[in-house]
Amino acid sequence: GRSLSQNAGKRTVTWPKVCELDAVDAKALQTGLWGQLKAIAAPYPQERFNTWSPSSKREPVRQGVDWGKAEAAYAAEGIVVIDGLFSPEALAELWDFAREATCFSTVRRGYLGAFPADGNVHPLVMSTALALERHMPKTFAGHPLGLWWLFKYTEAGPSGIGIHADAAAVNVNIWLTPDEARRAGGGLDVYMQLPPDEAAVHEFNHDFATEAEEAAFRDSLLAAGGVQHVEYRQNRAVIFVSDLFHASEPFQFVDSENQPRVNLTLLFGDRTAARTARQAAPSQEENIAALG
Repeated sequence: GRSLSQNAGKRTVTWPKVCELDAVDAKALQTGLWGQLKAIAAPYPQERFNTWSPSSKREPVRQGVDWGKAEAAYAAEGIVVIDGLFSPEALAELWDFAREATCFSTVRRGYLGAFPADGNVHPLVMSTALALERHMPKTFAGHPLGLWWLFKYTEAGPSGIGIHADAAAVNVNIWLTPDEARRAGGGLDVYMQLPPDEAAVHEFNHDFATEAEEAAFRDSLLAAGGVQHVEYRQNRAVIFVSDLFHASEPFQFVDSENQPRVNLTLLFGDRTAARTARQAAPSQEENIAALG
């Protein structure tokens, strides 16, 4: 911060040097300047944002989706697959954004992430959330959009994300990369098993210490319940109960630099509230258990 002093009737302002700041203030300054630098050096065209703002009333999802059938499947099984979720124009814009935007600032093991805090604030995300709430009102009732991200995988991460569950009510995962860029794999395995109600987030969303530890946990999930494998396809959406355990299928893509595997994930609602609601009307959890 700055300091003010009075000297012979004159008001002076003294700004501290960066080296004089404490660690918290220095980090905040660095983060703020970095975000500003990205916006100045490589701004995303504002007109493309404006085209997809919710106020534009432009529909991001494809016409012709049988939403009633999708909602019934989700209510019965806790998972539904919708092919061709986005309109061609919306899909093209999200794919361009994933390749051109400068917001992939989160570095993970083998992939890059773009979260809201990184600057991933494309209006298409909110427009998509509002469209899903309109078309599947029972599924998303009481579960507003809470978090979203884009993950872009490098050659160092051909295994994708390991087994985990997400602390939300509804998970929406959409693949954006064209099918011709894929050699093999890249889909999603959803295990029809939920963590215990009392489990803390770190107990069901963490990296395993070894591959053997993850393999043993996978075997326990398979023994306790079934698994639904969803093949990779561009513009395919997988909507499922968010705290079902799930994992990426290992994959090979032709050119991970120019056409990497990219997925958009949207998390809706709160896990605890959703579990309470399902216990009040337990048919979905009974069906999930029966699928095993």
